[in-house]
Amino acid sequence: MDIKKIQRLLADPFEAHDIEWRVQQSGVSGSSKPWAMVIPYITNRAIQQRLDDVVGIDGWKNEFKEATSGKGYLCGLSIRFGDSWVTKWDGSEYTQVEALKGALSGAMKRTAVQFGIGRYLYSLDTEFATCNPVESRFKANGEFISIPLNKSNKGGPRMNAEWFPPTLPDWALPSAKFDSYLTAIEQASSLEALREHYEQAYKFAMDVNRIDIRDKAIEIKDHKKAELEAKAQENTLAANQKFITWLNTAIKDRITTAENESVLNMNHKHLLQELKGHCRANKVDSSNFVAQVNKAHTEALNNLRNGV
Repeated sequence: MDIKKIQRLLADPFEAHDIEWRVQQSGVSGSSKPWAMVIPYITNRAIQQRLDDVVGIDGWKNEFKEATSGKGYLCGLSIRFGDSWVTKWDGSEYTQVEALKGALSGAMKRTAVQFGIGRYLYSLDTEFATCNPVESRFKANGEFISIPLNKSNKGGPRMNAEWFPPTLPDWALPSAKFDSYLTAIEQASSLEALREHYEQAYKFAMDVNRIDIRDKAIEIKDHKKAELEAKAQENTLAANQKFITWLNTAIKDRITTAENESVLNMNHKHLLQELKGHCRANKVDSSNFVAQVNKAHTEALNNLRNGV
C-alpha cells in the first residue's frame, strides 16, 4: 500500500460511536437553564483499531516514557512505511481522575493526531450540548453533570443536569457525505456564494485528507464560476442595451423635439442629472454619454435659433 493511501485511510473520519465528548465549560443561565459546551475526542481503543485495520497489528508499535518534568508521560508512536519506521512523539500531563491512565491515553491520542488520526476533529467548532435539569444522576438518561450555580463558589449550591452530545456533520463521518457541499457549489447564485461554499467544501475535504473530493470541488467551482461570469456578462450587456435605448429615447423626446430654448435647457439639465445618477449607481463612466447629450443639446439649440 502506498504512503498516500495509508495517510488517507489513517485520516478517515470515525464512526459516531467512536467519538466521545468532554464538557469544556458549563454553567447556569440567568433564566436558570443549564448549559454545557463540549468538545469531541476519539477513544484510544478506536485509534488502536484504526492502526490495526490500516497497517496491521505488526505495522505499528508504541512506547511510553515519563516526562522529564515528572508531571506526565510521553508516547512514541511508530508506523511502518515499507521498510522504514516513522516515529512521532507527544505527551500529556497526569489527569485529575485516574492520573496515570489519563496521561498514557492522552499522550497516545496526541501522538496519533500527528499521523492524521482524528486531526479533522480540530476543525469542528465547540458545540453546545442539549442540556436539561434532572433530579439526580439516577434520573439522567444522558450524561450527568453537576453545575455550580455560582462559578465563584464551586462548593456552594449546584444544579444537576443531563446532556446529550451534538450530531456530527456529514463530512465528519465515515465515507464522508460531501454531496451537500458539492451541490451547494453547483447551485450558487452569485460569485460571493460560490466562494463561500467552495471554501467550506475545500476545507472539510482537506480536514479528512480527501484529495479526490478537493479536486471535485475545484472542478465544479471552476465550471460554475465560468457560468456565473458568463451570466453576469449577459446581464451587463442587456442592462447596457436597455440603458442606451432609454438614453436615445430621452434625447429624442426631451432634447431634439423641445419647442423652445427654455424647455430645451431645462430638459438638458434634468437629463444630465438623471444620466449621471444612473452611471454612479451602476459604476459606469458617464463621460461619453454626457458628451452625447451635450452634442444633441447644441444641435437642437442651433436648430431653434436658425428656425429649423
